[in-house]
Amino acid sequence: MNTKQIATLSLAIGLASLAANVNAADGTIDFEGEVTAASCTINSGAPDFSVILPTVSSATLSGAGETAGRTPFTISLTDCVDATEVSTYFEPGPTVDFASGRLINQVDPAADGAQNVMIQLLGQNSGFLPIQAIGADGNQQNSQWVTVDEASGTADLNYYAEYYAEAAAIPGLVESSVQYTISYR
Repeated sequence: MNTKQIATLSLAIGLASLAANVNAADGTIDFEGEVTAASCTINSGAPDFSVILPTVSSATLSGAGETAGRTPFTISLTDCVDATEVSTYFEPGPTVDFASGRLINQVDPAADGAQNVMIQLLGQNSGFLPIQAIGADGNQQNSQWVTVDEASGTADLNYYAEYYAEAAAIPGLVESSVQYTISYR
């Protein structure tokens, strides 16, 4: 190697070491969890299901914050093994508006989708259950831990779904979905 090549190589190595310092870490994130042997059968072996909201007038959703069509639904658990309490964890995903924690209408307005309408979930206590919020106990805000009946190995997780207006609703179809996981303790 000639001295020009050595100088160029030395400069490249020096610049590379500076680049490493530019990307210095600001902090560390630790992740913790647990995988358990506890399990239950969901809805008699049919964990996917639909909640049919009633047809409502756009007049009932005439302004931001208005709600309508509250519909109860239950996730029934049977054959619970090694679980004393259960809860539902609604998974944040592409159908969730992360700013509000509500479900986004998946029907495009061009395909007759309603506008300014989302679906919100409520816990058994009728409190809004924002999908993105996690409490210290690993549970979402306003969700609940339900005790498994020791004798029968069953539990019912009760929730509600309802339309939520972001602004005055424009009529059309509303559809969304959310994935969920049963949590055990």
